[in-house]
Amino acid sequence: MIMSGFMSTIRIRIIIFLICVNIFNSNNLNAAIYFVDGAKHNADNANAGTITSPWKTIQRAANAACAGDTVFIRQGVYKEGFFTTHNGDLAQGHIVFSSYKGEKVILEGEDVNTTNTGIIIQNDYIKLTGIEIADWNTGIWLGGAGFTEISGCEVHDVSFGIGAGNGAHDFILNNVEIHHFDLYGFDASPSGGADCYNGTLVNCTAHTSRDPEQNVDGFALGHGTQHNFTFTNCTTYNVFDGFDISSRDVIIDRCIAYNCSNGGFKLWQDNIKLINSISYNCEITNVELDWDGQPGASTLINCTFYGAKVFSIWVENAADTLKMYNCIIAGGDNIGLAFEQTGNLNYFGDYNIFHSNNSARAVSVGYNDEFSTDQVKNGEWAAYSNQDFHSKTIDSLNTLFMNLTENDLHLKKEGIAVDNGTADNAPFYDFEGNARPSGKAWDIGAYEYQFETGINFDETKDNYFRQQEILQNYPNPFNSSTKIVYSISEKTNVDVFVCAVNGVIVKRLFSGCQNKGDYSIIWDGTDESGKSAGNGIYLTVVKYGAGFSVIKIALLK
Repeated sequence: MIMSGFMSTIRIRIIIFLICVNIFNSNNLNAAIYFVDGAKHNADNANAGTITSPWKTIQRAANAACAGDTVFIRQGVYKEGFFTTHNGDLAQGHIVFSSYKGEKVILEGEDVNTTNTGIIIQNDYIKLTGIEIADWNTGIWLGGAGFTEISGCEVHDVSFGIGAGNGAHDFILNNVEIHHFDLYGFDASPSGGADCYNGTLVNCTAHTSRDPEQNVDGFALGHGTQHNFTFTNCTTYNVFDGFDISSRDVIIDRCIAYNCSNGGFKLWQDNIKLINSISYNCEITNVELDWDGQPGASTLINCTFYGAKVFSIWVENAADTLKMYNCIIAGGDNIGLAFEQTGNLNYFGDYNIFHSNNSARAVSVGYNDEFSTDQVKNGEWAAYSNQDFHSKTIDSLNTLFMNLTENDLHLKKEGIAVDNGTADNAPFYDFEGNARPSGKAWDIGAYEYQFETGINFDETKDNYFRQQEILQNYPNPFNSSTKIVYSISEKTNVDVFVCAVNGVIVKRLFSGCQNKGDYSIIWDGTDESGKSAGNGIYLTVVKYGAGFSVIKIALLK
């Protein structure tokens, strides 16, 4: 049972509600639950679709399921693809296709001749959960669908992983892994004549190209006027281009691309923000700005770029705007910051760290005006560019990073990146979600060096972190509300509250005795008086018995 609620005092509203409406997680009391169990001896598409009298194929369930209905798929290998036929809706809920209670469900495409796509989503409000899709031409295709949710799925050994086109919009991919593909892991494109928009990818991974000779992207947003995508905590590696972004108004937050045979982040349209992100050991470049002659702007802030073979950062067109603050550009074999064309009037940057294995080429403008790390250090580059007045250089990477042998780019305590960043437009959290600043000022790079927070809860530090792994929240960062999820291993008194990083309690959410189980609580970003708590980093604390669970969350309005 999952319980969600707010503690009530004179100043706090009571909103206690139980989410145990059957086992299918729907707001529609008339919704149906269907079962597919291809391996069961009596499975038949003429059955009623119950757990004891299941259907044999998933397509049979897809033909029947309507808004709010849930299709549970029992364990097994299904030699079939399927397509949706009905819409869910906001009022009745999604149509859900889910593996049953953690059972392993595989859609296997080998030797299937009726379709070359594992799942075709062509209707609105469809949700996929816990399904493995293997050996298809295309794993999942979103064809014009809206409000799709894909969670906990795996797609592999395909030509195309998950594709979106024909105006697909308002979709979420959460905790999805795509690997061993030929042409892309995830791609949203204007195919079909309509652009995709409002896509969100959280905790997704795309890795391992099966054909190293192809231009294979981990995550791609195809050329067009697509817009408004967000990537959070996404990872890509062993592909051609990690993030190939040809879409405007995109935020890439706490993402990482490495071991790419071309580039980590290819930013090809306007208003793209790369925040707290990392790219390392890419064959050509860590970041490429290229709009094919169309002016655009990208912002890089608190990022770490290491070990590119040709360019750490490459700006192709003089009309393109690059804003870069609190970034580390280090360990490249050739040029650190490269402007392909003469002219850098659209460059705005400061509080960065420059390093290049070729110390003569820390910065290059049109391959004519070049600046060594010494020239950056003594201010010649700042005088030339009218930027980077507070930026630093380093001679040895060992003074900056923890362990380059293991590609550990965490900062050393004594390194020049610590406390030398700017707070202007800087995030209040780092790559791992830790609060910024941990010291007297923001650190440079994707990682914030972690000092003690100074919070004292009277209990020992061991108890303070004792069961932290059972606490989580989603989304993080958030701008309206976030769900705090935690588990209790035995009956005990529980206190749940949100506090500032200085230990001052902002909002008490629950206090009372709870039985063993899983619980969730919503925090709407307000304080005890009901006013907005304001942007920043907060600590969510669950106190039970002698221990605490603590996580850091970011409120961004």
